[in-house]
Amino acid sequence: MLTEEQINAILNDTFHNWGKEREEEIVDGIKFAHYTSAQVAMDIIRAPEEERSLWLRNAMLMNDFSEIEYGQSLLRQTMSAQYYRDELFGACNEINDHIKDAFTMIEQEVYAIKRSTYLLSLALHKGKELHQGKLSMWRAYGGEANVCLLLNPEAFLTDQTAYNVQMSPVDYRGPHGFLEGINRIIEGMKRNRDQLRMINPETVKWNLKYAIDVMILSTKHPGFEEENEWRIIHRDPISDPSNAMPSKIVCLNGIVQKVFYLPMKNIPEHKVEHADISSLLYKVLIGPTPNPELVWEGFGRLMADNGVENAWDKVNMCRIPLRR
Repeated sequence: MLTEEQINAILNDTFHNWGKEREEEIVDGIKFAHYTSAQVAMDIIRAPEEERSLWLRNAMLMNDFSEIEYGQSLLRQTMSAQYYRDELFGACNEINDHIKDAFTMIEQEVYAIKRSTYLLSLALHKGKELHQGKLSMWRAYGGEANVCLLLNPEAFLTDQTAYNVQMSPVDYRGPHGFLEGINRIIEGMKRNRDQLRMINPETVKWNLKYAIDVMILSTKHPGFEEENEWRIIHRDPISDPSNAMPSKIVCLNGIVQKVFYLPMKNIPEHKVEHADISSLLYKVLIGPTPNPELVWEGFGRLMADNGVENAWDKVNMCRIPLRR
């Protein structure tokens, strides 16, 4: 009889290796960047401490939601190749005949996956990007008055148990990268076949489906590679698990919508650390706006008034000339 710890270790070794090698990119000096409007950034900072949070928005309302279709197309290409179809189904059947039903579930959710997926997009920044951001990101996010929240990475990289979210780097290698991920899953199922037979088939099937869902949701066209995006992914479950994400209804840009959110607070018993605003927030970078000095002053005062340590040292202007 396997313990819960052993089961989790086997499932992680088999299915959840997508992007693991990319974690080596998170070295000293690296920050996560969240581009947003000045209004949203202000709302985050001035919220009462117990309500301060980062929002995960529905994939259908994000400007690159069509990239989910790109991941789906790569899966269809994979499954249309007889070799990979046989390899996947063969590895599944060696464990239990019902495991391959994961692919039927994925096909049934081809449209629902967009409605039930919530994302927080972060970009990996280093060097001069910490002072000026990325021009392509300034043009794409935040509207006429945009800012970039530069975040320390520690809070995102722990094996936290408080919320059912997945942190995943976006893969830009196209079909080659997707096939590599599928091959890893096939090899994992073959390698751990005997142990997987000892685990509830429903659990194995769900983990296989979830692993492929994450691949679909974190694969983008190679043309977007300069973004160096990482995603925090949440799938809205039918029933709330013990670590359910908190959610609320908000109005953004005139659209009433549900958002899930990550509270900016530490929960040591669930390995959530460095998540309070003073630990998490490295800098607020003011984008190419018409009056950056006024926005700079506003955010400096806003952060100082809301308990952010060393507030005035944490707000900079990118100083990129405004050109829309």
